[in-house]
Amino acid sequence: MRKKITIAALYTVFIAVISAFVTTAYFHTFVLNKNEQNPQQLLTSVSTDKVTNSRIADGQDIIEFLSYGCHYCASNEENVEKLEKRLPAGKKLVRLHVSYEDQGGLGRYAAVFATLDAMGIEAKYRDSAYRAVNKDDIDLGDATQLNGWLKSNNIDTEEYNTVRQSAAVEQKLAYMTQVTRDYKVNATPVFIVSKKWIALQDREFPEFSDQLLSLLNNDSPLEK
Repeated sequence: MRKKITIAALYTVFIAVISAFVTTAYFHTFVLNKNEQNPQQLLTSVSTDKVTNSRIADGQDIIEFLSYGCHYCASNEENVEKLEKRLPAGKKLVRLHVSYEDQGGLGRYAAVFATLDAMGIEAKYRDSAYRAVNKDDIDLGDATQLNGWLKSNNIDTEEYNTVRQSAAVEQKLAYMTQVTRDYKVNATPVFIVSKKWIALQDREFPEFSDQLLSLLNNDSPLEK
């Protein structure tokens, strides 16, 4: 029985690593190699009907879909913070963790994100979570390794485990999973603007911020 559990755990970690590799390969192919980009793959829009029926909560004007297992999400943190400061009055940028029904791949850490968010400390420990997964090879999807990380960051493990089982966290996970599925988010980072535009980074910051703000303010992309 213990052998089967070990094999299952190793398989889950393997899937997470493969997902991270796919994201990295995607960015090297479509973002960093600009001469070979297909802009229509990097910016798409959904139909008016889908916008009207979108499950995205009102007030979430720009959503960054991230994963703690995404190196590019980590390296973009400062740029996204600068983008947030440029938003017009009354507009809001929200970060969500990509999440799948099986909580696999890059969605492996969604429950950690949702729990820290419910505790009101996600932003404070986001950099530490990125560093743990991407640099320190700590699998935050594994309960034992997660507990070690919580303790090393002085996060109360008993409080964390209590909040993890709460209805608020389950609702957050369900919401992130729904939006991930509805907008077919299969790589990170992905930005959803005004419930309509799905944008992957196709240029360097701050030019990419200009693109997102044009989508938000003018409902149209910038010319390249």
